[in-house]
Amino acid sequence: MKVVLCTLNAKYIHSSIALRYLKSYCEDSSWKIDTIEFTINQPLEDIRTRLFIAQPDVLSFSCYIWNIEIIAELCSDLKALLPECIIVLGGPEVSFDAAELLERDKNVDIVIRGEGEVTLKELLEHLKQKLSLADVDGISYRAGSDIINNHDRRLMADLNAIPQVYDMDLAEFDDRLLYYESSRGCPFNCTYCLSSTFAGVRTFSMERVKDDLRLIMKKGVRTVKFVDRTFNCNEKRARAIMEFILEHNESTKFHFEICADLISDEFMEFLLKIPAGIFSFEIGIQSTYLPALEAVDRSCDIHRFTSNVRQLAEKGNIHLHLDLIAGLPEERYTEFRQSFNQVYNLYPDVIQLGFLKMLKGSPLRRDAAKHGYIYQEHAPYQVLNSNYMSYPEFIKLSNIEKVLERYYNLGEYKTTLKYITEIIYQENAMAFFEAFADYYLEKGWFGQGHTRADECNMLMIFIEEKHSEHREVVNEYLKYDFIINNRHSPLPDRLSAVMPARTKDRLYGLLKDTNFVSKALPELAHLSKYDLSKRVHLEIFNREPTNINSQKTGERAVLFVYPINQRKAERIIFLE
Repeated sequence: MKVVLCTLNAKYIHSSIALRYLKSYCEDSSWKIDTIEFTINQPLEDIRTRLFIAQPDVLSFSCYIWNIEIIAELCSDLKALLPECIIVLGGPEVSFDAAELLERDKNVDIVIRGEGEVTLKELLEHLKQKLSLADVDGISYRAGSDIINNHDRRLMADLNAIPQVYDMDLAEFDDRLLYYESSRGCPFNCTYCLSSTFAGVRTFSMERVKDDLRLIMKKGVRTVKFVDRTFNCNEKRARAIMEFILEHNESTKFHFEICADLISDEFMEFLLKIPAGIFSFEIGIQSTYLPALEAVDRSCDIHRFTSNVRQLAEKGNIHLHLDLIAGLPEERYTEFRQSFNQVYNLYPDVIQLGFLKMLKGSPLRRDAAKHGYIYQEHAPYQVLNSNYMSYPEFIKLSNIEKVLERYYNLGEYKTTLKYITEIIYQENAMAFFEAFADYYLEKGWFGQGHTRADECNMLMIFIEEKHSEHREVVNEYLKYDFIINNRHSPLPDRLSAVMPARTKDRLYGLLKDTNFVSKALPELAHLSKYDLSKRVHLEIFNREPTNINSQKTGERAVLFVYPINQRKAERIIFLE
């Protein structure tokens, strides 16, 4: 019996940890299991062709909100091409309406509900031996004209029963994320989240986790993303894992989802001492409006959250990604503006402005009518309207999200945005992003492809038209941000340089000065003047370009030093 486990990832860099766990647990001499991963952006014909060529007896798809529509189309085609193939669906997108799915989609034979490892293995054993499926817990299936829902399956008590899923050959993760879990479940019960449907947190043993991580780090995997829902819910365990990583790591970066207000003073002291560039944290605050958090059964000590995130952001050794959700119960547009500003003013590296989704199986979806939620009928079930926020307001926030993603989250306009939001907009960042998004819409810039120079020009055009009195100052900060992030790119048309001919002569003189080069650029002193010129850029500013609070004006020469073959400067040198 040939079994194919398949899924479609949202992006190429993603990988499916679910398929690996299923294969690892279910491998047996009685059948052959292959895993095949695609992305939702690949041509449907290519996916269908490869699955047909595989000629599976059992074809199982791992289903999520981003791939369910494509999987349904594949099931229709492949059932016609391979009528004897048994098609099985599993995953969060099909676990909560299995009977309804089987009723409307005749191409699907069996649905696995909930955690899949034990259920899939039992199912394969029954299919191989042609036994009745009546005693396989955790499945829904078609029996003639009837739809049968078997008993739910209990969650695995011992996660260590799952064999290791990563072996010595990890070359496929050279340019992809490796997903890893050290625990399953979440200590919280947020009603918008599927984690609320499972009670408690289960963990793999520390010995197992260390063995896995030792192998992953030894193989030099670039990035590991822990999928633990709240990595630091057990602070002692979280710290032990992080200390193990720090002790054995060479070049791998690690991403964790954490709850910031759970960080103790002792743990914070540890975090602040971690070398930069190893860890990144994704922190789901969702909202700072307490009635909204209470409405979804989420608790948060906002004061402690703010204090902890601010400390981490100021230290800057851990990359911070903060999540907001627009559309929560009780939070109107006005309150969301406040949540946005509070999070923005902490200056995390990334702010994800997401939108509430009515996920199948979530308690909030069951209570949707109570809140007047109107949401998409098909995946991803995003909220469109509610008692608290109108569709036009959601549209406005969607435009803001697009501008935020490009101008803030890519981190290329840090100094400029700091001046605009703090000085021009008096620490009301939301007001700026509202105005800029509206201007984008008015100019017809959404939906077009733009170069970095274009985007820089568009921001300057906005300033010139809406805040002309700040044009000269913004020019200097925007010029600095552009140069530090775009090696050897000519200045955008809207930006003005200070005496470029004189600047060029001064740079030439500096590079001829062997004493200057040996002292200021010792790591580049061995290069010829020509090669050295490709690694540096000199620019003159009319004010201090890195400090928006400085009142000093007058010429300020700055030398930008770039790593080989990289756009972003690694350091800057202020010249006398």
